[in-house]
Amino acid sequence: MQAVLHELRDRAGLALALLTGAVNVAIGVRPMLAAGAAIAVLAVRVAAGLAWPGRAAPAVPTSLDQAAAAASILSRRELEVAALIGDGLSNREIAHKLFIAERTVDNHVQHIFNKLNFNSRAQIAAWYVRQRLGEK
Repeated sequence: MQAVLHELRDRAGLALALLTGAVNVAIGVRPMLAAGAAIAVLAVRVAAGLAWPGRAAPAVPTSLDQAAAAASILSRRELEVAALIGDGLSNREIAHKLFIAERTVDNHVQHIFNKLNFNSRAQIAAWYVRQRLGEK
């Protein structure tokens, strides 16, 4: 029970679930299906918490020092791309806004995934939002 409560109180997990739902709605998925996707994210996190209660800390930085260290790993352009992903832009929209090729944006996104050990745009968006909130 403690693991379930821990997962449901985790701000990064809740932000990821909310972003999953929001991104799904933004790309045109029906609201009920988007809500289902957000609930599925929470269910997976709860299941993982039950299966591995002593697992490592989440990939999203949990303190300002960790956030600053993660930010220093990314290049200036990768931070720009992360910010635009956080704003909900697609690779095509990011390419247009930064005057670069869409494939170049894809490369930057892959570098961000590798450097921060992420595997989804929602994780990047949640990380960037936490960065922005932590700096204020």
